[in-house]
Amino acid sequence: SHVAPLVPPVQVLVDGNFIHAVMSMKLGDAKDVVVKYLGAPSKLFTTRCVKEELRGMGKDLKEASFYARKLEEVKDGPDPPAPALDSIVAAVDGGNSERFIVCTQDDKLRKRLLADSPATPVVFCHTSGLQMEPPADAEGSGVASQREHGAGLTEEERNVLGQEEVVRGAAGVRTNVRYKKPKARGPNPLSVKKKVAKPPPRRSG
Repeated sequence: SHVAPLVPPVQVLVDGNFIHAVMSMKLGDAKDVVVKYLGAPSKLFTTRCVKEELRGMGKDLKEASFYARKLEEVKDGPDPPAPALDSIVAAVDGGNSERFIVCTQDDKLRKRLLADSPATPVVFCHTSGLQMEPPADAEGSGVASQREHGAGLTEEERNVLGQEEVVRGAAGVRTNVRYKKPKARGPNPLSVKKKVAKPPPRRSG
């Protein structure tokens, strides 16, 4: 793969809704949560557009805005009032030379990254912890390789990282240090009606 191995401190790019989610779920300091999950020293970054977006979102995101102001900004990229989403995409454009791991709750951003920067690992906040959406070309990538070698993970968690699909939004699924292996995505079992048993075939004669 063209993606270089991760070298601590791992560079992690966070957006406003990720910071807000960590706070809302009372998981602790965002940096501490990320470091614990990755099992490696990490440095958190954000963008000018993310900071500006949070400033304009009122008191509900005041704490997240204050936290974001303390983070180092990525170099270059668009200036406000460009959308925060575009600034994150720009930061990893061209092969993600800075080897950022992106932390976001934004499904639209995650889909953009999958399409435009498939080698970029994406982490999101899920119930009681963090979970990674493996990049499209995860084989040999920095995160996949490092975590395959057991950087702070159990064998069970390494199995989870090998899955192409990650369960999202299912209440009650633990995804922190000792989470259970999520099941493959499928229909909600509560919404699927049981099939009516077919009557036995009639005997001829």
